[in-house]
Amino acid sequence: MRVILTGSSGFLGSHLIEAFQQHGHTVVGIVSPTPRAASSPPPVIELFPSALDDVPRLQQAMNKADVVVHAAAKVHTHGFWRDFVAVTIEGTRHVLQAAVQARVPRLVQISTAGVYGFPSSRHPLPFRETDGYGGVHHWNYYSRAKIEAEKIVLDAHQSGRISATVIRPTWIYGLRDSTTFERILAALRDRRIKWIGDGTNRLSLIHVGDAARAIVLAATSSKAAGQVYNLADDETSPTQRDFILRICELMDLPPPTSTIPYHLAYAMGFAGECVAHLTRYRAYPPITRLSVLLFGGRRRYNSDKIRTELG
Repeated sequence: MRVILTGSSGFLGSHLIEAFQQHGHTVVGIVSPTPRAASSPPPVIELFPSALDDVPRLQQAMNKADVVVHAAAKVHTHGFWRDFVAVTIEGTRHVLQAAVQARVPRLVQISTAGVYGFPSSRHPLPFRETDGYGGVHHWNYYSRAKIEAEKIVLDAHQSGRISATVIRPTWIYGLRDSTTFERILAALRDRRIKWIGDGTNRLSLIHVGDAARAIVLAATSSKAAGQVYNLADDETSPTQRDFILRICELMDLPPPTSTIPYHLAYAMGFAGECVAHLTRYRAYPPITRLSVLLFGGRRRYNSDKIRTELG
């Protein structure tokens, strides 16, 4: 099978390359035509330089492809909305257009569990695929953009333009994570991390290798056509305290010694976002409400559907 992969130089992308190759598939990685450092050096594959807004060039790459896996997006907890629109929303629209014009039969859209919004007392946990889009804060541009990208892809499936699948992973961790994990390590070294609440909240994590294997299943199974799947491993995920203490143990770092209430951390995240927007990001927020939720919130996601349907 010939797989076209956007976001191939990213953290998840590098693991997707390995997972597809292990199953005997050929991978073509779409990369930016402007040279820049890759966040995760991918294994040796065919690389096809193309901007995400260059539909004819993307279509050329997709000729004779069996599936497009669209993993490229602006991944950040803050930034300008126009950048999320350009990369995540319009990038998805262009990739989809090129895939349809090249007559690619399948497209797998990598989204996020963040589309369910923030948990509340009005919504019973865990979130399931049958739940609608949740209340996403205005400045949570990452999740807002992913919702709009999902709508574009699902509309194309429902109108018969292409057979599509949407994957909603939660917080992905593992080898070659040079963004989130590096920030955690830096904060631990500088002793800037505090326990959020009592630290007993269970983090909603999935290992990048598990996520990659699940995406390969979705891309190669006809059962996945038109489906949405959560990817989480909430049954075995560690608590905030267990996660940080294990990192400290492995990296020989001192553990946090102070605690901040969740609601205070959340308020500080909102204040940081306000300052960032008022200064047009001349000042970056040390934390955001999204990062507080990821680290200190109590979220749960159910992944029974992909286990049952795809194994």
